[in-house]
Amino acid sequence: MMSDSIAADRNEFLRSETLLTVVIPHFNQRDFLPRAVASILEGETRGIEIIIVDDGSTDNSESTLAALEAVSPLIFVIRCRTNEGAPAALNKGLAAARGRYVSFLGADDFVMPNLYMQLVRALEDTPAAALACSDIVIVGSDGSLRGIRPITPPSFRAEFLDPKTIRRRIESTDHWICSTTAVFRTDLLRAAGGFDATLGVFCDIIVARILAFEHGFVYVPGIRAVFRVAASTLSGSTLLDENENTRQLAMARERLSTSIVGQLAPDYPDLFARRLRFSAARLQLVWNGQNADPGAIVRVAGGTDTDLKALTAIRQTIGFGMMGRACVLSWLSFRLKPFSPLLLIVHSLRNWFMLIRNRRRITDWIRRMEDARREMITTADTAVTPVPAGVGNEHTELRGR
Repeated sequence: MMSDSIAADRNEFLRSETLLTVVIPHFNQRDFLPRAVASILEGETRGIEIIIVDDGSTDNSESTLAALEAVSPLIFVIRCRTNEGAPAALNKGLAAARGRYVSFLGADDFVMPNLYMQLVRALEDTPAAALACSDIVIVGSDGSLRGIRPITPPSFRAEFLDPKTIRRRIESTDHWICSTTAVFRTDLLRAAGGFDATLGVFCDIIVARILAFEHGFVYVPGIRAVFRVAASTLSGSTLLDENENTRQLAMARERLSTSIVGQLAPDYPDLFARRLRFSAARLQLVWNGQNADPGAIVRVAGGTDTDLKALTAIRQTIGFGMMGRACVLSWLSFRLKPFSPLLLIVHSLRNWFMLIRNRRRITDWIRRMEDARREMITTADTAVTPVPAGVGNEHTELRGR
């Protein structure tokens, strides 16, 4: 199941130049982590290293971590004794990365085999860009394909968007940079300070925007990763928690306002917050369905009594089924004006056709990665693999860069 290229001698690998580091922050995702790793190893692995940052997991992950280390010389594990949160894990991986480029993959997500090298080549061809990114497909906990992100991509073709172009296009469309596919220039991400722990789940999208506004980025269309959505994930639970969502969003808006983003586009931080409030309200509908609370939707959307009356009337008349949810989203779109309606319609159709065209390729890949996941978990459960000497919190310093 693994690529033949990973059989190289560990010492030879350590002497070679590292082009790309893929960091996987991991906390209690033992059942999904092998799938994420397998998806990387099934692609082009020359010049790649994989750093797994175990953030104090308590789900008996050690046997799985040890089994993954034994699979390939490309894999390194940083073991943290206590849980410090996702931003801290991301920063530990960034500090340990030796690659010229770095990407971050959720332990419960996985990539298609055509992701990394395509984006690395795009960055090699565009020295000014701080990062490159592509499209992802959203998959529910039940394995169903839920859609494609970004909903409104910045372009219909591969393109370098310089800061001036970004400032112009972001007035009508947004959320272009999907963190699961984003490949950064390591030195620029470090220079930007890495991931701000105070921003919580927004730490990655904020630093990506800051780098994009300062240097520009490359967008390469095409579905190149799979992102799992569930109410139990960190991002899902935060967006569903009214108080935490409001708190973190306010901090994210403030961070944008005081950065180069606020300097170049003073109106954008407020627009960003309005768009994120719309997304949070939409998730209240998606995950709570018929039981969604009109009051909760209005509060996360930052709405008024007028919005509450409208949503309550919708629920009392037709309910929050498919038609009711469509009415609610139409109302919120009218009130919040998150995106250009024309672009939203055009890109929704584009995403629908893209999903139909790629459905078989995606489902086949999901099935293949599920097989790899089960195989690795079985191996971890039946084999006793010793932890390599020197592995631990000190592993970062021992490796160097």
